[in-house]
Amino acid sequence: MPQVIQITAFDLRHTGDEWRFARDERERIEAHWQRLTAANSTLWNGKVLMCHSVAVDKGRLSARFVTSDFASFVACRDWDWPDKSVCNCFGSPVVISQDGALIYGRMGEKTLNAGLVYPPGGSLEPADVRADGTVDVRGSIERELQEETGLVAAEAEAGEWIAIFDSHRLSLARAYRFPLSGKQIEERVLRHITEAHEEELAGIEILRSLSQLDSRTMPYAVEIARYFLGVQSSD
Repeated sequence: MPQVIQITAFDLRHTGDEWRFARDERERIEAHWQRLTAANSTLWNGKVLMCHSVAVDKGRLSARFVTSDFASFVACRDWDWPDKSVCNCFGSPVVISQDGALIYGRMGEKTLNAGLVYPPGGSLEPADVRADGTVDVRGSIERELQEETGLVAAEAEAGEWIAIFDSHRLSLARAYRFPLSGKQIEERVLRHITEAHEEELAGIEILRSLSQLDSRTMPYAVEIARYFLGVQSSD
């Protein structure tokens, strides 16, 4: 069962260390990636950050990161996490409309998570590491939000942070309350997907009740919805 914790401060740092799993399993990882790309040629093996040494103390979340590649992360995930010391940590913008709806993305058919439903967002990358070694999860969230949906975080009221521990996933989620109705947000996002030829999302889901959650919704995204919709839901 995923665990949700309210977060008031972060200590996220890049260590510069090597991920031993990615080094030791390189040949198997490359073979696995070749099979995936043979089935889906649009997949791209970019650099990503993998997370370890996570701790929470009185609302302060600390974690350390190493740089690896997407292929190694996917292999670790697909092989049921043989390296239990790491997790996939990522930012999740929780888009909330003026009329209280949550806006989730429905993943496009060319992605590894085709058809699944969860907040827009993406893996932390080397570009999210500041000069002093700290990892800028807020910058990642706001960049991914704009790239995938066309929504600009500066137009919203930024709110609370929560961390969702979901097995080997760690979502760092922040609320963004937009002065737009759910319908207006939907129209804007769909226009962005069309005009920008955005292939990450196939569409969006406007969630107003927990009863709308189904097997397509990722477990951590279910917990985000419970946190923000639970009070107003009739479920």
